[in-house]
Amino acid sequence: MVFVVPLATSNFTILGFEHSFTNDVFEIVKVSVLRILTCVAVGAWAWNLLRKGGRIRHTPIDWLILAFVIWVAISTATSVHWPTALLGKPSRYEGLLTFVNYAVLYFLVLQLADRSSRVRSLARSLFWSSVVVAVFGLLQYLGVQHPGWVPLGFEPNRAFSTYGNPNFLGGFLIFSVTVALGLALLERRRVWRLLYWAGFGLNGLALIATFTRGAWIGGFVSLVLLSVIAWRQRPAMQRIDWIPAGASLAVGLGIIIRSLSSSSEVLNFARRIGSIFQFSSGSGQSRMEIWRSAFAAIADRPILGSGPDTFRLVFHRFKTAEYVRIKGGSSGADNAHNYLLHLASGVGFPGLLLFAAVFVWAAVRSFTTIFKRSDDPFRLMLGAFWAASAGYLIHLFFGLSLPGTSFLVWTALAIVLVPTARSIGVKAARWGTVAGLAVIVIVAAGVAYQGVVLAADHSYSKSQTASLAGERTQEALRATELNPLNADYRQGLGLAYLAEMRAYLQAGAEAQQKGEDTTPYEKQVVRSFLDAKSALEKAIDFTPPEYDNYVILASLYNLAGEAMDADLYQDAIQVAERGLQIMPLGTSIRVQLAHSLVATGRMPEAVEALEYCVQIDPTGGEAAAYLAGIYQQQGDPDKALELLRSVEALAPGQPGIADAIRELEAGGGAPIQSR
Repeated sequence: MVFVVPLATSNFTILGFEHSFTNDVFEIVKVSVLRILTCVAVGAWAWNLLRKGGRIRHTPIDWLILAFVIWVAISTATSVHWPTALLGKPSRYEGLLTFVNYAVLYFLVLQLADRSSRVRSLARSLFWSSVVVAVFGLLQYLGVQHPGWVPLGFEPNRAFSTYGNPNFLGGFLIFSVTVALGLALLERRRVWRLLYWAGFGLNGLALIATFTRGAWIGGFVSLVLLSVIAWRQRPAMQRIDWIPAGASLAVGLGIIIRSLSSSSEVLNFARRIGSIFQFSSGSGQSRMEIWRSAFAAIADRPILGSGPDTFRLVFHRFKTAEYVRIKGGSSGADNAHNYLLHLASGVGFPGLLLFAAVFVWAAVRSFTTIFKRSDDPFRLMLGAFWAASAGYLIHLFFGLSLPGTSFLVWTALAIVLVPTARSIGVKAARWGTVAGLAVIVIVAAGVAYQGVVLAADHSYSKSQTASLAGERTQEALRATELNPLNADYRQGLGLAYLAEMRAYLQAGAEAQQKGEDTTPYEKQVVRSFLDAKSALEKAIDFTPPEYDNYVILASLYNLAGEAMDADLYQDAIQVAERGLQIMPLGTSIRVQLAHSLVATGRMPEAVEALEYCVQIDPTGGEAAAYLAGIYQQQGDPDKALELLRSVEALAPGQPGIADAIRELEAGGGAPIQSR
């Protein structure tokens, strides 16, 4: 598990495959591997214990972890959307099932990491996996990009490796760089010692190349802590240590110095460090607004929370006007960018306190073991896991937790507690074989379920890449049937039917131009509309707090109102009003509302809705273009031109804005566009 999970991905395009196997190419694969291997481990351990007997290790902290998991289960049952709370948000997956997985993993490691050879084996597994991850990340930093591994949503040349995001990679590297240093200091064989030092250097350089501030802080803290632990344990330093250590330091300084010439606020080390303390601009400002929304969400449900991993669903309601001004009306946050706030909003203050108590108590309980001077050199390895956990938890103050990395902190939690654990003997029972078989059947079902989850995401991936509208809807429908608890698949099915409707409308228009019979296309348009309407209404019924579904359904009614029946504009107005209850500051839904109002002759209300969009989101090109078109129709081209120029100045390069400005400057008309 420790070796495979960091490497797990479905993106094999670098090997010649045309597409990734799953739509979520990173986290869903890591979570599935994590759960499958946990099931296998549970089955193997239970089969052996039930048939042959053995010993069960335990600590007082086990009860606190159990209490935390029970509280998460209660929060799931009372959440704003139990399927998301159970499974976690797609692409994040830290719902109740994952917290149960963490607890089971902790328990298994507590049973099995009972000797230094096993802990060292875990450390080596992490080391060799991290070398692959780090090398891949460094190649990305150096500009060696493959078309199938293009960075999305962040700056080129930031390392993201097999985690898909520099922030997620940075969290993993906190663990790997600290454990690699622990292995290097503990190893006596020269060749292996050099290898571990080289791996430490690669991990450290990759950590720098992520340009992730929270990971830098966490990594720095973990290395300082390990240095203190090493000073207490006094490992023997060798001459050869200075060569790889010095080389790593020199190359790291080279990367930092090279970055200082970058004009990017993110890829410049000095500016990146300086931005940590800036909360009035840039990412610091938007993060502060997300935190304000998180505090409002916590205040709304302080005891049980909204349910684990449901932050995106409640953020719609508590999003601030300042956040909209900074990030735009269509921007959202699926996490609080501070794990403590994220956890508190999900499971309430009691859940947060239980979580914090687990790690604080573990730190205190293991402190003497880690920091007390000892003749046992293996204490340094335990110290590496202790320090890495501390650094990672600090990193979570600035980021979010994902199972593909956070499983390591629960593994480390058990490792550092093993020396203080007690054990009780368990005798083999007569019915041990029968019970063992029952456990194996249960865990086999768990493994099979994860296979279904991956198959569903594979179908959803095919629906996103399908060239034919019919194929897209077929694969989207299959994904929904295989995994009906995934809200994204339900929305994707509605979008697929909407795309199918657009395709038939276009085909009908082309047939009309050629003088051909359009009746077959008209029937197909009606059928696709009804299918899309049904799918989107089911998606809304399944996830009422999901704002995007209302936007899509309103756009469907507007399209149908134009192509089929003008009475459908009234349905679009009703859907838009429902969407505004979900997100009061929603701009996309107001644009759809404006279309309906214009079509039904309520122009002043449409202008009011669009002007409100421009007011709260001055960079919103969609609302501005549509509003400018209305100004132009009303005989006020100067006002339209002034509006478009202001949008272009604030957010240059938005589709259609520059062209509309040129047309107005030339005396032409600005088109009304939004769909």
